Amino acid sequence: MRQITLIRHAKVDIDDTQKIDIDSLQKWVELYDQADILDKSRPDNEVINIANQADIILTSNLKRAIDSAKRLSVDIYDKNSLFNESKIPKINIPLLKLTPKKWLVVLRVLSFLDIGTTNATLKESKTQAQKAARKLTNLSNGYNNILLIGHGGMNWFIRKALLKDGWDLMSKPSNKNWGTTKLCRNELSKSFF
Repeated sequence: MRQITLIRHAKVDIDDTQKIDIDSLQKWVELYDQADILDKSRPDNEVINIANQADIILTSNLKRAIDSAKRLSVDIYDKNSLFNESKIPKINIPLLKLTPKKWLVVLRVLSFLDIGTTNATLKESKTQAQKAARKLTNLSNGYNNILLIGHGGMNWFIRKALLKDGWDLMSKPSNKNWGTTKLCRNELSKSFF
């Protein structure tokens, strides 16, 4: 049986409680991408066991995913931008101030509606996820147990693409920090992509 596990990175050490305007969000995202992970954000025993049992480990090329792999003391087979978080659209919404998390929810919803910049649309995220899922599926032809340390949004899109390609969920998926999504495939069929 082939298995792919998607894990969301550790919690990032950045203040996400202050309300900011939309113009400040881009700077916050840049800081988030460069921030360290919280020292107290530790994987549980299940995540440690998954990492230790993986044949290969992949991450996005963003710092928080790479640092999460380091926290697990594992070697990274591939750091790839294909697994980076979905882009957020740039939209002008004057006068409104929200916390960064709320802004990201609003902007993700807008991207689902294909509102905003053309490189941050739902279609772009799905295309990226299909390519990522294809890469994981192709790797599963040589490795039985693959671990991807990535991001909540993109892991969700990758999960959807893998399910469409014939993979099955092994347990309830989780998009929280250190949350896991386990998928398996019993047959050795080719990818449907």
